[in-house]
Amino acid sequence: MSCSEATRIILLRHGEVDAAKAVFYSQMDVPLSERGKKSSLTVSRVLEPVPISWVLSSDLSRCLFLARAIAAARGVGVEARRELRELDFGLWTGLGWDEIEMRFPGAIKKRMSNLESYRPPMGESVGDLAERAWGLIQQVVSEYHGRIVAVVSHGGVNRVIIAKAVGLPLQNIFSIHQDFSCINVIDFFSDGLAVVRALNWLPGVSEGFYP
Repeated sequence: MSCSEATRIILLRHGEVDAAKAVFYSQMDVPLSERGKKSSLTVSRVLEPVPISWVLSSDLSRCLFLARAIAAARGVGVEARRELRELDFGLWTGLGWDEIEMRFPGAIKKRMSNLESYRPPMGESVGDLAERAWGLIQQVVSEYHGRIVAVVSHGGVNRVIIAKAVGLPLQNIFSIHQDFSCINVIDFFSDGLAVVRALNWLPGVSEGFYP
């Protein structure tokens, strides 16, 4: 990979977590599963030839594992940033869909019909998430012009960043799929154009590290 004119963001999702499925684990610091650790290390090895200048990560451990593996291979640092944390689901955190519907009847339907503005009790809207995450990406693009930066984050954060890059309305973020340990590549040019070079790429699929 090379990017002589653009700032290249390699945007990655953390590996599979060791947590119940269909639960809003949000900003809980859930650990990676063994499969998640293996797929993270696979991604790190795939990226070894890439001249990455810096690594940023959500400050949650499921992201830092991959970020530290990427950084260690090239002797650069990891900058842990709260702006890259998953969406804060507030009082929904740790609950499954059925339990949320029981405690907050009709709330999920309201959220899905207005993702950009709807906030779960004591939580964030997708618009709130976009404001903090996209602001950081713009800062990185400016500071690392012409270089390559790895950013390790979460499914919701990645969707928002990709949507903002290509001008997709935030209401449509679930049209972008993000598997665990996936790689996205986005080039940001100085005239404001953003080009997605890779989306939800899964190296190591044949090794069985992905569901």
